[in-house]
Amino acid sequence: MRAPPLSRLLISDQSRCPDWRAALAAAKHSAGSRARQSVGLILRDYDFPARAELAQDMATYCAREKLYFAIAGDARLAAKHGAAFHCPSYLLARPVARLGRALACDFAAVHNRAQLRQAAKAGFGNVFLSPVFATQSHIGAPPLGVIRARALAKLASHYGLRAYALGGMNEATWERLNGQSQAFHGFGAIDAFVTNPPAP
Repeated sequence: MRAPPLSRLLISDQSRCPDWRAALAAAKHSAGSRARQSVGLILRDYDFPARAELAQDMATYCAREKLYFAIAGDARLAAKHGAAFHCPSYLLARPVARLGRALACDFAAVHNRAQLRQAAKAGFGNVFLSPVFATQSHIGAPPLGVIRARALAKLASHYGLRAYALGGMNEATWERLNGQSQAFHGFGAIDAFVTNPPAP
């Protein structure tokens, strides 16, 4: 099953965005019309001590609200909750860890052409191209920039993949990236949807 047309995806981060429900509401506002159908949540929080419980809470909430939900890095946990799988780039070459061929509703993180080809060959339907701009999630990682990101998005389309932007994304950078090209279907973010940042 292919993922519904998504435009905004919240990437969970309990340290930077502890109130993920409020952040999802902000993402819906950002998405505008038909927000309920076009907003999703991806559980990242790899090192969160109560990750299994958080996954259950998020899965229940998203099922009730009819929101797209994916779990990053743990295909078994995703399958347990009937969630889509978000594949970090380092797992693209490890089909056993991915539990075999991907589904069209799954996401893969890609950073270059070679990984884009891997994602297409593995069966993914969606890719996050990252980091498009500088980001707190990967401090020091060289960003793709607008031109390279658009070129990768066009190649993704050639492979039959939906391209999403990740890394330094908000409404302003989204307009800068996609305003004229329309190469991307949407973007994922953390800080862009945080309504009440935690105190430092």
